[in-house]
Amino acid sequence: MKIIYIVKSRLHFYPPCVSQIRMIKDLGFDIDVLYGTCDDNTLKLLEEENINTIKVSNIKEEYFGKLNKLIGWLKFRLDLKKYLSKNYNKEDILWFGNAETVIPMKFLLKGKKYIVSLLELLDEAPLKRFLLHGILENARRVTCCEETRAYIIKYWYSLKYLPDVLPNKAYKQITQKCIEPSNIITKKIIDEIKGEDIIIYQGYLQNTEELLEIAYALKMCKKKYKFVLMGIDEYNSYSKIKDIFSNTVFYEYVPAPLHLEITSYARIGILFYRPTILNKAFCAPNKIFEYSGFGIPMIGNDIPGLNNTIGISRAGRCITLERNNVLQIIEEIEENYEEYKNNALKFFDSVNNKDVIEKILIALKEK
Repeated sequence: MKIIYIVKSRLHFYPPCVSQIRMIKDLGFDIDVLYGTCDDNTLKLLEEENINTIKVSNIKEEYFGKLNKLIGWLKFRLDLKKYLSKNYNKEDILWFGNAETVIPMKFLLKGKKYIVSLLELLDEAPLKRFLLHGILENARRVTCCEETRAYIIKYWYSLKYLPDVLPNKAYKQITQKCIEPSNIITKKIIDEIKGEDIIIYQGYLQNTEELLEIAYALKMCKKKYKFVLMGIDEYNSYSKIKDIFSNTVFYEYVPAPLHLEITSYARIGILFYRPTILNKAFCAPNKIFEYSGFGIPMIGNDIPGLNNTIGISRAGRCITLERNNVLQIIEEIEENYEEYKNNALKFFDSVNNKDVIEKILIALKEK
C-alpha cells in the first residue's frame, strides 16, 4: 500500500501537511509527495529524509482574480488526472493535504481510496464548502485540526463517523531553549534580542487594537520587556505599536521552521483571533505548540479554541485583551512562572499525532 500525498500549491505554507508527510514516512509506509509549487527549503528537508517528491503540475504559486484561479484549478486537475492515470494502483491511498487540493478533483475520485485533511472550516467560503459535498462523504477518512471543527464537519456533511483530530503540532519540533542560530538570518535577529526578557507575537499584524493594548500594558509594567513582533505587517501596525512602547522590534517573515530559533528566546507568547467566523472562534493555531514546546506561557483572548487548549491546560491564560487585564496576567504569570512553564510542556507532550495517523493507516491497510 502506497500513500500518495498531494498538495496543490505552496506546500511550504502548510506545516501540518509537511508534518503529516514526515510522520507517514517514519511509520514505515511507502509515500510519494505530489505538488504544484513548493520552496526549495521544504523540498530539501523532505529529500534529506528520503521522501520522494514529484512536481505534477506547472502552475503559479498564487493566482489573482476569480478567472485566473479557476484556470489554475483546471490546469492542476488535468495534470493530476493525467499523472494518476499512469501511476495510480487500486491499492494506493490518495491523501489530500487541504481542501484547495481536493476540490479541483471533484467527480474524478470515484473508485479511488482517499483521505482528506481539512485545515480550515471554510465557513466564510460557502462555494468551497458546497463543492466539498460528495467528496468528504466518500472519503475513507477525514481529518480536522480541532475537536469542535470535527463535530461541525460531521454535522455539515452527515458523516457516519467523527473525523480524526490532528492538532497543528509540528513534527520533530525543536524544543531547546535559547538555541544557537543555524544561519545568518536568525543569528542577526537573535544577536539583537538575546539577554532581554522577550514577549513575542508571531503572525499577521492585522489586529492592531489588540496589539496596541498589549503595548500599553507593557509600558505600564514594572519589569522591563522587549516586545518582539515577527511576521507580516500589511497595515503598518508596527509603527503604531512602537509609538506606544518604544522597546518594540519587528522582523519580517522568517521561513518555518527557522523562525522557531527566534521563538526559543521568548519568555511569554501572545496569540489571539477575533471570533468573527467559526473558523476563528474554534481556532487551531500551530503557535500554541510552537510556544508550549519551549515551555513558554501564553496569553490569548477569550475564545473557545484557546480556552479549550491553553486555558484548560493552564499553559497560559485567556482573557479580554484590555491593557489592565494584560498587565495583571503578565504579573500573575511571572509570580507563578515555573507552574505555567511546566503546564505548557505537559500540554505539548499530551498531543501525539503520529499515533493517530498510524491508527488511520493500519485500519485502512487491514480493510
